[in-house]
Amino acid sequence: MTLMSNPLSELVKTLEKLSFKPSDVRIYSLLLERGGMRVSEIAKELDLSARFVRDRLKVMLKRGFMRREIVQKGWVGYVYSAEKPEKVLKAFKSTVLGEIERIG
Repeated sequence: MTLMSNPLSELVKTLEKLSFKPSDVRIYSLLLERGGMRVSEIAKELDLSARFVRDRLKVMLKRGFMRREIVQKGWVGYVYSAEKPEKVLKAFKSTVLGEIERIG
C-alpha cells in the first residue's frame, strides 16, 4: 500500500501527530505564567492526575514546547518550564512542514 493509497488515513495520522490537546494548552499557559513547576504542583493546580500531566509533559518536551531541569532542594526531581511562545511556534512550524513533506 502506497502512502497516497489512503489519503484520509494519512491525514488522520498527521493530525493526531500535530494535535495539541486542551490540557496541553492549560499546562503550557500555567508554566508560561508561573515559571518552573514540578509535576505534582501542575497536577494539583489544574486538577489533573500526576500521571496524565507527566505523560503530556513528555510529549511536549519531545516537541520542544517545554524544558526540564533537575533540581536538588532536599529532594531530587524535575522542574518543568514552558519555552517562549516564539520558540514553540518555530517548533510547531517545523513539525507541520515536516509532515507536509512526508505526505506530499
